[in-house]
Amino acid sequence: MDRILREAPGWQEALADALFRAPRPIPIDARLLPRTADGEPSRRRYDRSGFPPARPASTLLALYPDADGNLVIPLTVRHGGLRAHAGEVSLPGGAVDVADASREAAALREAWEEVGIPADDVRIAGVLDDVWIPVSNYELRPFVGTLARRPELVPHDAEVAAVVELPLAALWDPDVVGVEEIVVRGMTLRAGAYRYGGVVVWGATAITLGMLAHVLDG
Repeated sequence: MDRILREAPGWQEALADALFRAPRPIPIDARLLPRTADGEPSRRRYDRSGFPPARPASTLLALYPDADGNLVIPLTVRHGGLRAHAGEVSLPGGAVDVADASREAAALREAWEEVGIPADDVRIAGVLDDVWIPVSNYELRPFVGTLARRPELVPHDAEVAAVVELPLAALWDPDVVGVEEIVVRGMTLRAGAYRYGGVVVWGATAITLGMLAHVLDG
């Protein structure tokens, strides 16, 4: 199966076309879900009627070629001393501000504020399905953007400790995807995750990356 993994003529248009043609809802990769005590994938069902309206949030899944022409995705690593989500890995993003003209504008603003990706250099190829995060009650909308060349990545935000560039090809590498034990607020969880560059990517970020992989498989 051909996938868009390297810089080649028309790769940005091909990615946009794949997102446009993707059936909705995009299936969730069961390998990336939490695990039950017996090791089976399980997506806990929450009754949203018991929650207030979810707060809108946006994230940018950016793709650009590295020095060798391989497409990569920048991920942020949060500072370990933060009160919330310390040490976790995510895509650049956050809550939509009142001043944001749209959810797309929020994703571009956050990418600039967190890692220095200039909004004018990003070409929005499309969106993936919204991901609801019950623990924070955010409705996260992942925008997929492309850049013709690698930006100068600088962790701008006080919350970002480092940036890790994940090769797009790693999303299909069986040695990268596996089950990890993750400690959250003193509790140990077992969940499917990507492990690359010394970091573990799980939860909403892993699900978002899994959606992109499914779209490109299609």
